[in-house]
Amino acid sequence: MEKVCNLWLEPADYRCILSTGVLTPDGMAVMDSGIAKEAAQKFSGIEIDLGRALASRGNHVHEIRPGILNFPIQQFEWSGPDLNIIERSGHELVEFVGEAKALLPRPGGDALSWEDVANVLSFLPDNIVVVQHT
Repeated sequence: MEKVCNLWLEPADYRCILSTGVLTPDGMAVMDSGIAKEAAQKFSGIEIDLGRALASRGNHVHEIRPGILNFPIQQFEWSGPDLNIIERSGHELVEFVGEAKALLPRPGGDALSWEDVANVLSFLPDNIVVVQHT
């Protein structure tokens, strides 16, 4: 399911932040654009929390704060968004949220066509809403 809405205002049990898996030298997650940047401005210290999760458990879907999940879209800073990582993250998200409502910003940005991304995420159930953030 897809919806145009504000990720932060739409009622949901979980909200996803697109993440790159990239850490700064001091261990913080790089959150410098899009929804990730908004989250960093909205939730003080979330870059540290995500950085710790990535360092200890790898580049996978994690609950960073209650109701806030990361959704990896790439493996390395230089690699750019990757359909295989996005598909893996989609499966992890389904497993994590179960039947709860989750909001997922459109992954892939300008680097991947939405048609290709939508195709690899076509298995997502209706309780996971892909959001065109306004």
